[in-house]
Amino acid sequence: MNFSNNNRSIFWILIFLVLVNISVLAGYFIVFRNAVNKSIPEIASKPGGALKEKLSLTPDQTVKVQEINSVYKSESEPIILSIREKKAELLEELSKENTDTNTVSTLTEEVMMEQTKLQKANIHQFLDLKKVCTPEQTKKLSQIYSELYGYSDAGKGNGKGKGNGMGRRYRWGQQRQADSAQKVK
Repeated sequence: MNFSNNNRSIFWILIFLVLVNISVLAGYFIVFRNAVNKSIPEIASKPGGALKEKLSLTPDQTVKVQEINSVYKSESEPIILSIREKKAELLEELSKENTDTNTVSTLTEEVMMEQTKLQKANIHQFLDLKKVCTPEQTKKLSQIYSELYGYSDAGKGNGKGKGNGMGRRYRWGQQRQADSAQKVK
């Protein structure tokens, strides 16, 4: 008698688990299908479209931005490819059993030089875009570049200051450092 009650309990637990799995899978496919069926915004399909929307560019500005972006792309693509190739060479050298430190150093310098070229191209693109923009658009453009570089709202805390503090409340940290330096002497 006890054996059949255990079997019934296990049977109903399994049925419950199967129903939960089916409902989770159905929900996943419904959500996934809706995400796939949504059309890609027009902005993503056109180069410079995101800037057009975020900066509220005029048609004349949009044409100039597209020209600037195409020049930037033609200048930066070879640099990016070169960086990738040099990094691949660097990784290949590092993975060797007997790594040549001179080769590693040379490749590192070459990667750094290429990254410097890319950074200069980025700055040149920004300055060209800035010439096209109004002062309000320039502020928005600066914010976009800050976000691209990972510096959006950097240093801004929840306090009333400007985020320039050193984290030494009441200067006790500096005093203790000075005390310990005097003790060492």
